[in-house]
Amino acid sequence: MTNFTSRRIFDFLIYGLAVFFCLGTIAAQFSRPEKEARPVREAFDPGLQSITSVDGATAYVGNRARSNDPAVLADAADDFVRRRFYHSYSFFDPRENWLSYLAGFAWLDLRSPVLPDDILHHPEAACSQQVMVFQAIVRRFGLQSGIVRFNHHMVAAVRIKGAWRLYDADREITPRSYPLAALVAGEPRVIAIYGSVATAIGLTDPVRRRHLSVDDINDNPAAHASLFHRITRWLSSYVWILFLGAALLRLARQPATTSSAFVHQALS
Repeated sequence: MTNFTSRRIFDFLIYGLAVFFCLGTIAAQFSRPEKEARPVREAFDPGLQSITSVDGATAYVGNRARSNDPAVLADAADDFVRRRFYHSYSFFDPRENWLSYLAGFAWLDLRSPVLPDDILHHPEAACSQQVMVFQAIVRRFGLQSGIVRFNHHMVAAVRIKGAWRLYDADREITPRSYPLAALVAGEPRVIAIYGSVATAIGLTDPVRRRHLSVDDINDNPAAHASLFHRITRWLSSYVWILFLGAALLRLARQPATTSSAFVHQALS
């Protein structure tokens, strides 16, 4: 009796997972991504939407820079990110990664792409997402890059001529970059770059406490989320084959299993 119950539970699990992943994969293909109205004040260039990979972005930036000077390359990468995205969090739609999309109902951050190639499939990106794309590009040119976190904002840091400079493509600041040392020193000219939003993004408090550092140097600032998205994207695309095959194999063996059990009971 115990073996029979265990088999029933196992069958239910296999068939249930096969149905879940098959229906989820099929339903995802019929979904329609949600569109957001973009702000008109940003330097957004719809023509750059055809660039959907770090490889393509790196080639574009290299052609624009036409120089090996780190400052020129970083400026060109910043210009690309400014014009490639407008400010808003991008999220997976079910066709891209339906498991991450569903996970977003439990924790919305799980639905937000963090791999640069994934982010580049969207026209919008938040500050952290724009930083990740910027970092991926400048590192292709051999530049050392990291991130600086404010209380409610994130900017990219690039080491140029032995000193860290900060780039903020999301806020589209003028000038294009500024020295980290000047920000740590609380120089008014740097604080003034952000104007009235300095307090809103949480800039003034860490500057006042002199608590600013470059983190995740040449490293992934969202390593765990990146791994989660790689796994769920693979599962969303291919795992239905595994469970469907297991279910069909189980069905194929079912008559033989039933007959064996019947014979066994008759002989007992």
